[in-house]
Amino acid sequence: MKITVDLSGLDEFPDEVEEYVNSSMIKAAHDAVNTQKEHNLSSKKTYKNHTWNLRNAPGAAVVRDGQIIDLYVPADSSHSQAKDKTENLIVYGKKPDDGVILADGMEYASFVSSKGFDVIDTGQIVLENELRQSLDK
Repeated sequence: MKITVDLSGLDEFPDEVEEYVNSSMIKAAHDAVNTQKEHNLSSKKTYKNHTWNLRNAPGAAVVRDGQIIDLYVPADSSHSQAKDKTENLIVYGKKPDDGVILADGMEYASFVSSKGFDVIDTGQIVLENELRQSLDK
C-alpha cells in the first residue's frame, strides 16, 4: 500500500503565524496607548494636566528580533516635544529581542507615577489583557 501526503501550503504556515503575532502585538500596543490617553482604568489616581505633555507622551513600540517594526506615539501637533521625547526613549533605550515597549518619555513621568498617579498603568492593563486574549489561544 502506498500512502501519499500533500503538504502543499505548509511552507507558508510559519509566515502566517508570524504575521498574526505581529499584527496582534501592534493592535494591542495601539489600543493600550489610546486607552491610556483617554481613560484611567487602574486603581491609581488621575493627575491634573497643566501642560498636557504627560497625557500626550504615551507611546509604544513592537520589537521583533531586536528591531522596532512599529512605533506609535500619537501626540497631537501642539505637543511635538512630548512625542519626540517618547520616540527617543523608545528608539535609543534598551529593547527586548521580542516584545512590546510601553513608555512615556517626559522626564517627570516616573516622579508622577511614584506619587500614586496613573501615568502608563492603564496602558499596561490593556496591553496585557489584549495580548493574553489574542495570543493565548
